[in-house]
Order: sequence, then C-alpha cells, then structure tokens
Amino acid sequence: MVGVGLMLATVAVFFPVSLMATFHQWLGLGDFPDAPITIYLARSTSLLYAMHGAVMFYVALNWDRCEALVPLLGWLHVTLGLTMIGVDVNAGMPLYWTAGEGLPIALTGGVILWLFRRSSSTCGN
Repeated sequence: MVGVGLMLATVAVFFPVSLMATFHQWLGLGDFPDAPITIYLARSTSLLYAMHGAVMFYVALNWDRCEALVPLLGWLHVTLGLTMIGVDVNAGMPLYWTAGEGLPIALTGGVILWLFRRSSSTCGN
C-alpha cells in the first residue's frame, strides 16, 4: 500500500507550473515562487517519492529475497519522518503540513517495524 501510494507522486512530475501555483495558493502557502530551483525541487522530490514507492512495492512483491531490507526501510521511515518535522518547523510550514507529513511517515515506519517483528515472531524467525 505504501509503495503504490508513493508511486502516485509520478503524476505531480508532469504538473504544469500553473497547476503547482494553484495548489500552492490553495494550501495557503502564498504566491508560488516561479523560479527554476523551485520547479526543479518540486519535480525531483516527486520523482524521489515515486522511486521510493517503487522500491517499497518491489520489496513487498519479492519478500523472500528482500525480507532483510524491511527493518532498514522501517527505520529509514521513522528517521525521515522525525527529520521532516524538524525541517517543516524550521521552514515555517503551517502546523497542518508539519503534522500531516512527518508524523505519518514516522508512524508508517513504526508500523512497518511492528508488523515485521510480529511476522518474524509468529514465523519462528
């Protein structure tokens, strides 16, 4: 589920800048800074999310070969989520953004770790 959800970010790579600006305004973030670095960061971040989603999806489909990666992915999610909270606060993002980004990422990592441990203990690993 996580992998498929993240791969949906591929769509945002192809958003016209005018649509990015509309979403930016709608989210209450003010005027969209129409600069090359902003557009680059928006598109490359979407690509990174999608690539990460593809890795998560691959691991899920190839459990026997990739099981050892699951705890790493869980801890990376926890670390990323907590770090994103700091990044969002430092950047002055609205509270809804901070709570809706970093916390769910960290909690997803926690759930991945919990499910992995639970499945390992029930399978006798």
